[in-house]
Amino acid sequence: MQIKDLAKTRIGHSFRHKLVNDPEGNTKIIQPKNISSTGFLDLKNYPPIQTKIVPNNPLATGEVLFLNKGRFVAAIFNESEQECWTTPGSVIILTLNSTKILPEYLALYLNSSKGRQKLNRVTEFSSIPFITRTNLERIDIPIPSKDKQKNLINLMSTISRYEKLTTRKTNLLKNILNAKLEF
Repeated sequence: MQIKDLAKTRIGHSFRHKLVNDPEGNTKIIQPKNISSTGFLDLKNYPPIQTKIVPNNPLATGEVLFLNKGRFVAAIFNESEQECWTTPGSVIILTLNSTKILPEYLALYLNSSKGRQKLNRVTEFSSIPFITRTNLERIDIPIPSKDKQKNLINLMSTISRYEKLTTRKTNLLKNILNAKLEF
């Protein structure tokens, strides 16, 4: 099925000025740098900017955020809806309108090598590669059963945890080596 049959898409908020953090602001902004290359929101290393602008359509839990300029990566918005959140115009927001697909599976597929192949076919170029909303909506997504989707999501989660642990172990071993080299 094409994405347009599975989700409603919209572009993030179009800011008319440079984003400056306002601690008094009531809206948090997820920027492209908050979305890691593996498709996770990183709000600890890169705290979101706050602003007083109130968007027409704030983010809702379970929406898929897709970076459509430069690097193409998807992430799931799972932050508190008690706070107002938005994204800039370089992010396409996908709100699922079908029960056939889980948002985590859609993000996983878009971030996979198969998904990247499809994204590369619809990429347009200027000084920065980009994917239009229309082209994104035309991408076909294979939809396995919900059980298979959940299994794939769990496998990806396991892979991510394994990568984090392996990186931590490598860093610890390097620290041990560096400590032993001090005479």
